[in-house]
Amino acid sequence: MSTSSKKKSGLGRGLGNLLETVEASSTSDNNGLVFIESAKLRANPENPRKKFDKLNIEELAATIEKFGLLQPILVRKDKDKDSYTVISGERRLRACRALNLEKVPCIVKVIDEKENLEISLIENIQREQLDSIEEATVYKELLDKYKMTQDELASRVGKNRATIANKVRLLQLPAAIKTAIADNRLTEGQVRPLLTISNESIQVKLSEQIIKESLSAREIEKLVKNYNPRSVKPKTSEKKIPEISGLEKEIGEYLQTRVQIKHNNKTHAGQLVIDYFSNDEMERILQSIGLR
Repeated sequence: MSTSSKKKSGLGRGLGNLLETVEASSTSDNNGLVFIESAKLRANPENPRKKFDKLNIEELAATIEKFGLLQPILVRKDKDKDSYTVISGERRLRACRALNLEKVPCIVKVIDEKENLEISLIENIQREQLDSIEEATVYKELLDKYKMTQDELASRVGKNRATIANKVRLLQLPAAIKTAIADNRLTEGQVRPLLTISNESIQVKLSEQIIKESLSAREIEKLVKNYNPRSVKPKTSEKKIPEISGLEKEIGEYLQTRVQIKHNNKTHAGQLVIDYFSNDEMERILQSIGLR
């Protein structure tokens, strides 16, 4: 094969030897290399990776133009269609299209939807190309849609069960926090303590403070402990009536801080305790209740 023909097809030297032992035909076997028209390849809707950096694609395209595509794109044939879905290699396909390559080297695999999702997930995990939310979303889909246990999933993707469980729990966070994780403004380690807080408005408020002040893990844990009622031991064993608990929640959501109502069920007297953790926060609360 001439150098010019290699460049035209996007084939790099890394695949040159492979062609000597694999027949490149459109009817090749499950492990065969074929050249498929770029227009017939479609992105994998199940790909857990949703973000593709433009500069990264341009740099990859420059490498492919110089050395060729060193790794074929893994695809599967679409049912009843003259097209193929990318299982692994969407970034490579985007770079090839940026170079206007008519055909690209592919390996066609016969797999089902579950295997398709698993392969896409594993490849992206190995390449560390997924953010925590993307990874957690695929874990949950495999657990729910395909009725896998966390132990089974952990074994399939080479993770321990606790890692799977912790990732999936991130999906309980408010959308604003999940977006901040996807945008790399917050890390998984920074937001995990927020899961102990049940009030979403407080979770969002604290996440904004974490970003603004670049808080350390120790500082975040201390901050969350102050807001988390479960970290405060009650001084009395008297059970709160539902109306009082509901009122605490309502006031706390309005003021966006922790509120405690210490109510004596016999005398109907008590205290309303509003927590604040900085002078600025005290001013904000005072404004909220009309005293500033």
